[in-house]
Amino acid sequence: MRRQYLFFQIISSLILILLSASALAVAFDYFTWSQMEAFLAIPANNWGLIAGSVLVLLFAIWALIDAFRGPSGRDVVIHESGLGRVEIADSALENVIRRAARNVREVREVKPILRTDQDGLVVKLLLNVNPDANLPEVSKFVQEIVREQLEKKVGVQVSKVEVLIRSVATEVRPRVE
Repeated sequence: MRRQYLFFQIISSLILILLSASALAVAFDYFTWSQMEAFLAIPANNWGLIAGSVLVLLFAIWALIDAFRGPSGRDVVIHESGLGRVEIADSALENVIRRAARNVREVREVKPILRTDQDGLVVKLLLNVNPDANLPEVSKFVQEIVREQLEKKVGVQVSKVEVLIRSVATEVRPRVE
């Protein structure tokens, strides 16, 4: 579950608990309208109520916009026929990309970031490579192998494969005592 939805769920639950408790307190005569009027007669309480109301209003608008935005997880259509559509999830594409990039000996770690444009799939690779690697050669080879794997094995049209070498990892040498 995304953190936004968890946050939304917690805040919504707290607001509903507060509203329900307030309604029950009024229903069972724990609070009377005259007590509420006396509470609101103090200017500081009015400002607190205004600030809380604005905060709840902004939160409700944010939740409404987020609800209409739609799901963020994208599925890429591989094949469409009379029998139906075949899609592949981003997580599956990321696994294919990781496996392909790890076949390059100089690559230690890869983190793919996927997006789409009108020409196809755009793949951005964040790489950690060995310190003795020839960076231009490794980058080009990783681009080629990732594009080849995605187009031939998965059937996805790739428009770009961008590479960002995030770090050149140093080799860990054992300590001699």
